[in-house]
Amino acid sequence: MKYLLMSLLLACAACASPSGNTPAEKREYAEGVMTEALTELFERNPEAKAAVESSAGYLFLSGFSVHPGLCSFANAYGIVVDTATGGHTHSRLFRFAIGPGLAVKGYYVVVVADTPEAFDALEVGPSVWGLLAEASFKFGDFGGSAAAEGVTGDVTAYLWTHTGVALELD
Repeated sequence: MKYLLMSLLLACAACASPSGNTPAEKREYAEGVMTEALTELFERNPEAKAAVESSAGYLFLSGFSVHPGLCSFANAYGIVVDTATGGHTHSRLFRFAIGPGLAVKGYYVVVVADTPEAFDALEVGPSVWGLLAEASFKFGDFGGSAAAEGVTGDVTAYLWTHTGVALELD
C-alpha cells in the first residue's frame, strides 16, 4: 500500500509542471496557460470576469489529480495575481484530501479574493478550506464537467476539469 501511495505522489509531481527548461521559460508557459484558462472561464461564466477584475487579487492553478478510492492526491502550479499592483507570484500546490471517488484529471482552479485580507491570506499559503463534488468526462471538445465547491473565507472559487474523468466527493 505504501508503494502505491508513493507511486501516486510521484505521478502527480511529474504530471503538473510547467513546460520549459529554465525558470523564465516555465513562468512564460504558466502565464500562457493562465491566459487560456481565464478566457475559457469567462466564456463559461461571464460573471466571473467582473469578479476577477474587481477583486483584490486571485490565484490561478493548473493541476493534475488522482483519486483512487478514499484519498485524493493533487499537484499544481499557478500564479497569484495582485490586481492592485499587477504583480504575479508563481506558486506550487500539493493537495491531499479524504473522500470517496475515482478520478484521473487535469484541472484548473481560479480562487478570487473578495477582500484585501482574503488576498493577503491567499498569498501566504494554504488558507482556503472547502468541499468538492464533481462529475466530469472531458477529452478535447468532447464531454463536460460539473462541479460544486464550497470554500471558507471571503473568496469565490471556480474549478473545472479540462481533461480526464472524475466522480468524486472530498
